[in-house]
Amino acid sequence: MDSSASSAGPALRDRLKASLLGVVSSFVLFAAYLAVPPIGIFSGILAPFPASYNRLLHGRMSALIVLLGAATATTALFGIIAGALYLGICGIIGFVMPEFLLRGTSGSRALLWTTAANLLLFVLAFVAYSTVSGTNLPQLVTAEISDSMNQAVAIYEKAGVTGEDLDILKSSMATGASLISRLYPALVTALLVGIAGCNLALIKKTSARFSLLEPIDDFSTFRTPDRLVWVLIAAGFALLLPSSILTTPALNILMITLLLYFIQGMSVVSAVISRNSISAFVRVILYALLIIQPYLLALVAGVGLFDLWVDFRTPKTQENL
Repeated sequence: MDSSASSAGPALRDRLKASLLGVVSSFVLFAAYLAVPPIGIFSGILAPFPASYNRLLHGRMSALIVLLGAATATTALFGIIAGALYLGICGIIGFVMPEFLLRGTSGSRALLWTTAANLLLFVLAFVAYSTVSGTNLPQLVTAEISDSMNQAVAIYEKAGVTGEDLDILKSSMATGASLISRLYPALVTALLVGIAGCNLALIKKTSARFSLLEPIDDFSTFRTPDRLVWVLIAAGFALLLPSSILTTPALNILMITLLLYFIQGMSVVSAVISRNSISAFVRVILYALLIIQPYLLALVAGVGLFDLWVDFRTPKTQENL
């Protein structure tokens, strides 16, 4: 009796220490994202991981302490909207995704269901806020995007851009604002997939180190369902319709489908790289170029699409004549 109580004490202290460390680290990562958005976005991507780490090593209560503690600190420093945003992103990714994985769900399905849960939460919050406040949120989002573009143009004007160059810049900004206003659902989905994917990779490394989960399926084996190509074709043809009521949803569906094929293309690249002795430094540079360069983005998505028929990942054996 005494020995069990004495062993429970240090274990509880370890869990509390890990929870408090998780609160601090998650809050700092998310606060850096809010305070310095261009640079802090990289820290924001990692903000859900402390909750996932505590869920895997110390259980649900430890993860909840991390999430609620960091959300409280975020709300106190940045306001209630920032706190709600933290819970909306980190709460789902940091808590729900480990739950799926602990139940034996594959990595790709855990990523899919986590993103779906995140989107559902955002839609419900979107509708609830519109209903309670009487605000037309789509118009508000469009106005915020246009305002951001106008601020960017004003910065260029102050920097000395004038004449024809300024007119071209204004035209480009207006076109970009119009496109983003139509595509923001797909852009939000892509952002959530990216955040969840990075955290899944961290969970995979952590679980392999501590033997916490069944081995998560390797990224190089990821494949989209073959029937997804019909969604791509249908969305493409829908863009030819004259009504924006139909073309805007079709454009978002097309972009999300292309995102999935881009992920499949990246898995093909990963499989090819893993078969060759390429240093980690070169791999990081290659992946960064594939993500940053727009033309390479399209190329990788094309590789993912044609992988349905070509099967790039199967090594080709030469026959001896």
